[in-house]
Amino acid sequence: LTSLISRDVSPDDAEFWDELWKIPSSAEEVFELLTPANARRLRDERFDNLATLFTQATAQLCQIVETPYTIYFDQALNCVRVLTRILPFLLEKGDLGDNDPNVEALCWGSGAADGTVGMKTMI
Repeated sequence: LTSLISRDVSPDDAEFWDELWKIPSSAEEVFELLTPANARRLRDERFDNLATLFTQATAQLCQIVETPYTIYFDQALNCVRVLTRILPFLLEKGDLGDNDPNVEALCWGSGAADGTVGMKTMI
């Protein structure tokens, strides 16, 4: 997770994303790695990485629902833990009255302004 803050990670880097979800992490570990300051930095400085993290986690969950084998349950937990941590910071600016068009498009539209897939497209 810390790599996402320090460098750009391509959405096509399957090795990185696959490894991220397969590393067993407790909720405490996820919250320690993604401190509020790190989550805001990721949102403000590397939004593309945050958008990819969001869409990758959501896609992983959708895939696990389609193939609900117990070997994937730890991955599902990791996805839920990451989403639980990043969603408040992703939506925070809107709560403060500053709507972010990228967040709006990512969460509620058909895709982010940069062309990444939004939730409506995935569902």
